[in-house]
Amino acid sequence: MSKIEIIQSEIDLRRTAQAQLAEDAQLSWRWLSGGGRRVRSSAPLVELRLDGRGLTLQMDFQLMPGARDVERLANQEASYPPLLVSPSLSETLVKRCQERGISCLDLNGRQWIRAKGILVDRYPAEGRRFRAVMPTPDVFQPKSSRLVRALLSQPARVWSQTELGKRTGLSPGLISRLTRHLVNEGLLTEQNRTIRLAQPKGLLDAWAARDDWGRRTVIRQYSLLEVSPETVAQRLVEEFSGDGPLVFTQWFAANLRHPYTVPPVVSAYVEAHPVEKVLKALRARPVSDGGTLWLIVPDDDGVFRETQRVGNFTLACDAQIYLDLLRVGLRGPDQAKALREWQGFGTSNS
Repeated sequence: MSKIEIIQSEIDLRRTAQAQLAEDAQLSWRWLSGGGRRVRSSAPLVELRLDGRGLTLQMDFQLMPGARDVERLANQEASYPPLLVSPSLSETLVKRCQERGISCLDLNGRQWIRAKGILVDRYPAEGRRFRAVMPTPDVFQPKSSRLVRALLSQPARVWSQTELGKRTGLSPGLISRLTRHLVNEGLLTEQNRTIRLAQPKGLLDAWAARDDWGRRTVIRQYSLLEVSPETVAQRLVEEFSGDGPLVFTQWFAANLRHPYTVPPVVSAYVEAHPVEKVLKALRARPVSDGGTLWLIVPDDDGVFRETQRVGNFTLACDAQIYLDLLRVGLRGPDQAKALREWQGFGTSNS
């Protein structure tokens, strides 16, 4: 297990950063000011040399940087281009730095340095991990992701924290921590105690990067004699009536939202796997692979909280359908891409 080292102050951050840069085996860094014991310099400078080119950067140390820090650096007048340095940087914040042309690095090895004739884009290696004193909440954990799902289900809506609490079933304290983090990342805006999604695409991309389909679901596959996806789905609705929620996802659901190709599989979320009488009525035979019916038990009930209706069928929200297609075969990623690029993506009011 990787060791976690806590960076408690800016002095710790400066000293650790200086030590790491000095040990860099691939890039040549030279501290010009603010190094050694005199770490209180207001504008420490560092020089990066790469392939005979030299780049002087003005370092900006932040224990817990956010979107506002990136905007501040982008708008400030300085003699040298800025370099944002932190114990740990999220990919969302790195992307924002890239968009604003701000170089950045963290103690875990993530580096993005851009200047004329120079581009460095390095990702963390396995091993020791650094973070600031206050850990950031993980908004993509199964329970916390209820908030993300609600926001993406109605991306244009203005929310109060009370409304989000009722919608997600999360405690006020957890919602407050999660929304504060998303605001800091620049993904949400908050004004007059209301919350609105600022970057739907950015939030969905961040969720997709963290999503683990195999760990958050338990799937059972079934072979059926019936070949029509809509007939299979309709019979499933009839047989599951009164036996808990049934929410369709993946190919069948995506095709109902935005037709793309004949669904190779009918898949649906259920609270528990069906009893024998349901399988007998469906004439469904369990198989280890290649089934045309997938019944999926999720690790959190959030998938049942944000749904939409198309005809007789209850579907997962578009963002959930998109995620569920990304990590499977049978042209799932292709259909996910087609659904997301459709102009109606995320517009259901159900």
